[in-house]
Amino acid sequence: MKTRNILLSGALCLLFCGPALIGLASWGGVALPSWLTAADAAYLSGGITEADPAAHFSVEGFASGEFQEAAEYAVGNCVPLKATALLANAAVQRSAIEASNVLFGWECYPTFYGSAIVEMPSEGRLLETAEKATDNVRDTISRVRDSLDAFGRRHPDQRIFVYLGPDSMNVEGSPTANLVSNALTYEGTENLFEEHDGAFEWIGGNVTFDEFTRGWNKVDHHWNILGAFQAYERMAVALGFGDDTLAPKDLVTYDDPPFRGTFARRGLETAYEDHVLDYEFADFPKFSVTIDGAEGSMDSLVHHKNYERGTWGPNAFTSRYAEYFHTDYGLITLVNEEADTDRNLLIVADSYSNCMERLLAAHYRTTYVLDPRHDRETLDEFLADHEGVSDIIFIMRSPNLLAQATEQALAPASAQG
Repeated sequence: MKTRNILLSGALCLLFCGPALIGLASWGGVALPSWLTAADAAYLSGGITEADPAAHFSVEGFASGEFQEAAEYAVGNCVPLKATALLANAAVQRSAIEASNVLFGWECYPTFYGSAIVEMPSEGRLLETAEKATDNVRDTISRVRDSLDAFGRRHPDQRIFVYLGPDSMNVEGSPTANLVSNALTYEGTENLFEEHDGAFEWIGGNVTFDEFTRGWNKVDHHWNILGAFQAYERMAVALGFGDDTLAPKDLVTYDDPPFRGTFARRGLETAYEDHVLDYEFADFPKFSVTIDGAEGSMDSLVHHKNYERGTWGPNAFTSRYAEYFHTDYGLITLVNEEADTDRNLLIVADSYSNCMERLLAAHYRTTYVLDPRHDRETLDEFLADHEGVSDIIFIMRSPNLLAQATEQALAPASAQG
């Protein structure tokens, strides 16, 4: 009995005093292992929120609740073993969900109660729950389509293409469509974009679920190099160089580090993991690279040397896709010194292009990669400052193609401000 009481007292003491001890250690400059602090949990909880309760220690701060909120964040940032607690809590909930699923036999189910991420044990992968085809979503699709059409009509000298990257929310045959009513499918979105002839060309990107399982990461929303290369081949046909596509020499698989992507992080699930894949090419063109105005290199865009040296982030939930290829930038410029053409390409993209922009750049003199989430100029303004762009291609998945940042980029320059 005494042993039990001692253990219980110790646990309660750690629970109540742990945040204070960690806070004092941090304030005193004591280096603590990341697993003990909230550092590892930052990947799981969306980051560490800066908190300064002292700045709100006033009658007004109490009355508005700002002091209480800041104090809550401050304590939360010092909870010991926070990542372990988050994962353990999700695991307990998942056990209950799995037990109940014996009665229902769903092919996939949430990783914890309220999670938008589901696990599919038969495929050993995590997926994102399908989005509903609400009137608001349909209206947004129509509005973006009309903006693309208007943009194309303002720039009749450029060829404009749109490639919507499939994902686990909308891919044909995804089991997550059975978890919601009136799911928004890839085909449904495609039909809305092709509802009338516009001043842009739609490049169909739909794939079967079998193709999806091979070409997309198991634990992340990004495609792997297999899915990206399939998309590149479809784009090549539309852009007119389908007979001259690059030919991969070897498929490279990095066994280490394990890849636990955004789905594993958001789903608080560690049972599934993947690996980074890349292609090697013979006689690949040499590029000069500029990133957000600063000189870069191909090593800045594909970090294969780091992986060959065994250099990568220590946290299990590090975004390996961004770590191996590259993170998101506002504007990347690639100049192909060996090009036998003077044609220039503008890629308007989200992170889906990060692993494949070099493939398209091999067919142009200059390739610009603009991410509307990180570059606030309109496309009209960009084209006015960068003469000679012959082709423009949008490469995004639906959450970003339909985002406000993309609509702002498509707006006429006179409509800004």
